[in-house]
Amino acid sequence: MSLPNDPLPPSNLPPAPSAVQPPAPSAPTPRAASRRGLMIGGITAALLVVAWAGSTVYSAGQTEQVSSNLSRTLDTALKANKLGKVERHTFRRGLTESTDDTYIVLGENSDAYRLHLRNHIQNGPLPGLSQVGQAAVDTEIIWDAKTQAALDKAFAGKKPTIHTLIGLGGATDTTLQIPAGQYAADGATSTWQALSGQFQVGSAGRSVHGTMTWPGGTAGSSEGTATLKDMKYTVDQQPYLKRLSQGTSGFSVASIQFPGGVGSLNGLNMTTTTAPSGANLDSRTTLTASSLSAEGQTFNGLKLVLSASGLNSSALEGLAEIAQRPEYQDALKSDDTSTLDATMKKMMADLKPALRTLLAGNPRLAVNEVSVQTPQGPLKLSLGAQVVDGGSIPLDTLMSEDTLKAGADSPALLGLLGNFKLTADIEGNQKAISGLLGSSGDDTAESVAQSIEPMVQEGMITRKGDTLSTHLEFGKDGATINGKPVPLE
Repeated sequence: MSLPNDPLPPSNLPPAPSAVQPPAPSAPTPRAASRRGLMIGGITAALLVVAWAGSTVYSAGQTEQVSSNLSRTLDTALKANKLGKVERHTFRRGLTESTDDTYIVLGENSDAYRLHLRNHIQNGPLPGLSQVGQAAVDTEIIWDAKTQAALDKAFAGKKPTIHTLIGLGGATDTTLQIPAGQYAADGATSTWQALSGQFQVGSAGRSVHGTMTWPGGTAGSSEGTATLKDMKYTVDQQPYLKRLSQGTSGFSVASIQFPGGVGSLNGLNMTTTTAPSGANLDSRTTLTASSLSAEGQTFNGLKLVLSASGLNSSALEGLAEIAQRPEYQDALKSDDTSTLDATMKKMMADLKPALRTLLAGNPRLAVNEVSVQTPQGPLKLSLGAQVVDGGSIPLDTLMSEDTLKAGADSPALLGLLGNFKLTADIEGNQKAISGLLGSSGDDTAESVAQSIEPMVQEGMITRKGDTLSTHLEFGKDGATINGKPVPLE
């Protein structure tokens, strides 16, 4: 039995007015759904446009900065080497496209030649709608009308291309293509195959990786035809410290034929390696050639090895930092002699601490090996120059105004010889050495050639079969040949 106060099951309760449910909403009409989708899509598109425009303006600004820095660097390099200058540099910035123009003057006065470089820049983040980056740059070289007409004919209407992608972090990736062509004028003819290259450069400019190849070409005149085959250049360089780099580079040529039967060079290879060694940064360059023919003679197995060691890395870093300071870079471009002199004097004072550290490490420069197989026999030579007790070198005196004015006649410079050790080792077939000295045309060399036998008797030259060898040394204790003192007066 149910009590009056017992609750009834929910299904038996009458619906209360406040509990009446509203009718379910009707489904949106197609027109309302479309309007809502357009609104959401419009807001999303607007956000994307704002983000794209912002990153484009940013990348255009970054590209202008990169361009200005390159222009200043080029101007400094041209003026420092007395090759010319950057006459004018302009940058016209747009939202999606910009134009960079650099006007270069090579030479001076009436011999000056003007060159115009134009960069067509598509700003990021999707330059040219093809890649991700800050900008894509296509470089155009604008010549005078006469030169351009000759180039159009030589390249058969094709154009050299230089395309660079500037990445989001400021690194660049450049592709270079020069089409094959031929040229003939005034009795001279030239033909060349297509050249191609690709280089990636880090944002700081010290990371470089790339390759350039050229199958070769010919150049002919009434004196004969020169031919070059299979040239290749490679570089793989990484940052080391803030301003220094380490890595390798290589250059090779399969063969060069000189005109008029003068001679030929085959199998040329050159490699340079720079790498840290403890607290130092060492460098070594090796050049070899399988053969060299000249004046009817053939020399085989040519080799040249150069090295620099004991160069304190922190000292080199300090020297680089000072040399790259804007005030000193600007001074190198100045034509005001008085300003340049004053600035250089301050620069020399700033360089002293780093130079002291560098010299204290007793660095060594060497021609480790020069060797060749001559028709008369083998020859080998090595030379070395090393700082000794570099910490005692009086830099204040050496870099004083009086010493610099006195030049080579300064007593301070003459006294510096005591802080260097010079060495030379010579080894080779006697006929080859005598022939080389005797054919030099130098009276002293011919006299040495005639003195070989007496020097062997005195122990200044060692003979083993047909091979002669000797060791020369010069330092603060005097000069010796094969360990025997030699008077210098």
